[in-house]
Amino acid sequence: MQFNQQSYLKDAFDFQKETVIKGLYERVITIPIEAKTALKKELITVIGEERTKGVFTRYGWHCGVSDGEKSKLFKWESVWDAVYAGPKFHMLHGYLDKVEILEMRTDKEQLEFIEVLWINTFEAEEHLKTNDLGTKPVCHTLCGYASGYLSTVLQQPILVKEIECRAMGHEHCKCVCMPIEKWGDEIASEQVYYQATSIIKELDEITEKLKIERDHLTKANDLHQRLIEELLSKQGIQKVVDILFETTGLTTFIENENHQILVQAGHLDAPLDLQLFKSKHTTFTRYSDDLSLLRTPIFYEQQIKGYCSFLYTGEDQPNELDYMIIERAGLTSAIILLNENIKINTEQNIKRNFLNDILERRLKEEEMYKISYYLNFNSSSAYWMLTLDRNMKEAEYEIAFNEELIRYINLFLNERNINSIVSQKLDKIIILIEYPTFENLNMTQSKFIDQLLKHCLRRFSKYRFFIGVSTVIQKFMDITVLYNETLAALRATNEQINISYFKELGIESVLFQIQDEVLIERFVNQHIGKLLVIDKEFDLIKTLYAYIDNGNSINNTAKKMSMSISGLRYRLTKISEILNQDLTDTQALFSIYLAINILKSKGTINI
Repeated sequence: MQFNQQSYLKDAFDFQKETVIKGLYERVITIPIEAKTALKKELITVIGEERTKGVFTRYGWHCGVSDGEKSKLFKWESVWDAVYAGPKFHMLHGYLDKVEILEMRTDKEQLEFIEVLWINTFEAEEHLKTNDLGTKPVCHTLCGYASGYLSTVLQQPILVKEIECRAMGHEHCKCVCMPIEKWGDEIASEQVYYQATSIIKELDEITEKLKIERDHLTKANDLHQRLIEELLSKQGIQKVVDILFETTGLTTFIENENHQILVQAGHLDAPLDLQLFKSKHTTFTRYSDDLSLLRTPIFYEQQIKGYCSFLYTGEDQPNELDYMIIERAGLTSAIILLNENIKINTEQNIKRNFLNDILERRLKEEEMYKISYYLNFNSSSAYWMLTLDRNMKEAEYEIAFNEELIRYINLFLNERNINSIVSQKLDKIIILIEYPTFENLNMTQSKFIDQLLKHCLRRFSKYRFFIGVSTVIQKFMDITVLYNETLAALRATNEQINISYFKELGIESVLFQIQDEVLIERFVNQHIGKLLVIDKEFDLIKTLYAYIDNGNSINNTAKKMSMSISGLRYRLTKISEILNQDLTDTQALFSIYLAINILKSKGTINI
């Protein structure tokens, strides 16, 4: 029987292999499997495993397309006969020993699904000769061939994926054939192996990227060198943002850990609320519809101490150079801020020790003036003092809390350019202020203290703070007097009054300067103690206070309290009997009046 392309191909395969090959192909070359395997290994070494897989997949594809075109020249009763002829082509080329179609589903002349078993494929066998079991299928040529053949004879894109492989330890190799649209996203990673790519073109692209990265590195290193030079020249952190703005053209700012902007370069239309923009890494974040931020944290002492940020408008986004620059700027800023922090802490510690030495009277007048000069405190200037206490005491964290509070108060004072010393004594915080630097704020003492309290409460919201305020002195040597005044004023604070001014205490301020609380209590008990035992509602004490306050006048007192004169006389007689005291004795009444004022100042009595 003569073989020709007008015959049915299914009959043609009944001929000997050499006859079929000569009838199908004008010229055929043979390639030893060992040579093909060696080529595959060499390609893996030269261009990598993924690229090699793509080469053999596309090689198989072109072989499959070629056989598919030849298959279409023969007479078939249906297109599915051409599909069933595919395995015979496979075996004809020696790719495998046998093909079994396990399942095939169709819809008219459209393929939906084929599951095929490949028995003893050459690629799996060659892999096992020199390699251990792998984790991925290796029959790339067969997959490419089946995809090319089926796509050609069915005239629809078909993609074949190997799901089991002898090289992975399975008994036989198994594949699934489906139209590309049926695979969905699952096959996206396989499709890239069917697309030819130019290595030279990719090398050119990589080279171009490397050039860009080299330029970026050069610019970043140049900038870093400038930042280091400024660091060594002690120009300060403002110079850092100036250089960043000059280099990038981007508005730049540095904030502290409380998200207060310390320095900036460029233009900010409005204050930024940065509380929510916290991250331990460099991040690009949308701030609003028109603004975005590239932010990097500033680390030192193993904590985030602030952020360095670039501002972008509209749809602008950072490039790789921006990321490199801001991270180097963050490192430089950390060093500068650490140096400044060490300098500030050292200076503050010296000031604190100086103030404590003054209060403990460890310095002679001559030494005091000398040290104050070096610390930039004018000995001829005016001063006032605040002493701050709180209502919660946690002994375990007392030292750490006070140090954090002192640092936070210093931040408040430094922001307002107030020359001051903040120290600690007897678990209380002492704030000595050079009065002229406070006067430059053009605000009242009460408003200033209110702002200070609000500043402290933002950081320490669970505490209630109490403040004693001194008068103003003109002699630096009298700082101890200021301290005693603040303690006296602090004793007059209570749950209703958390700020007390020494100048408003009156005569009881003299008693409040007594450090021994027991002595004050004994004074009060000595003069009105008997009355306190009986008068639980303080009605009699309030009556006595009004009587003394109105100059011992029965008529004025009765009118002030809206009482009848007889009723007032009855109360005064009762008070006199309880205290065993003549209420016309001016000297005795003065002491009683002073004792009631002490209770009033402490909040025991509300008059």
